[in-house]
Amino acid sequence: MKKYNVGDKVWVAWVERRDVTELCPVCFGKLQVLLTLGNDDTVTLPCDYCGKGYNAPVGTVTEARYGSGAELKTIETVDVTQTASGETYEYHSGHYILRPERVFDTKEEALLCCESIAQELNKEQETRAEYIKKDVKKSFSWNAGYHLREAKRKEGEAEYHRKKAAICKSRGKEL
Repeated sequence: MKKYNVGDKVWVAWVERRDVTELCPVCFGKLQVLLTLGNDDTVTLPCDYCGKGYNAPVGTVTEARYGSGAELKTIETVDVTQTASGETYEYHSGHYILRPERVFDTKEEALLCCESIAQELNKEQETRAEYIKKDVKKSFSWNAGYHLREAKRKEGEAEYHRKKAAICKSRGKEL
C-alpha cells in the first residue's frame, strides 16, 4: 500500500447506508398472504413479514441499501504505528479518519473500490432478506396449523357445551 504524507491530496472511497422503504416482497402490499395446505385448502393469514414489530401488517418494509462515491481530501496528520509485524498508517483529514485501504491517487481508483464495497454490502443485505423471507414462510405454515388445530379444538368444546345447554333447557321445561 502506498504511503502518503501530510499535505498530500488523495481520493477517498466512501460507502454509506441508506434505508429505503419498499413494497413488502411477501404480500406485495396486500397485507395478507394465501397459504395452500397439503389437502389443497387455502388459509388467508396476515403478513408476518411486514407486520414484524407492529400490531398489523403495513404493506411495506424498510431495507438497507448502500451508496458510494469518492471525495478529494487533504491529509492533515499521519499516525504511524510500529509493531513486530511492521508499520501501519492512519491518515486524518479534519475530523475524518481515512482508512489506508480506501485512500487512492485517482478518483477512478477510489470509485472502483467503493463500487465493489457497496456491491458486496448490498449482496449481503439481499442474502439476509431472502433468508428472512424463507424463514417467515415457515412461520406462516406453523401459524396456519396452530390456528386450524385450535379452531378444531374449540369447535369440539362448543359442541360439548351446546349439548349440555340443550339438556339443561329440556330439564328446565320439565319443572
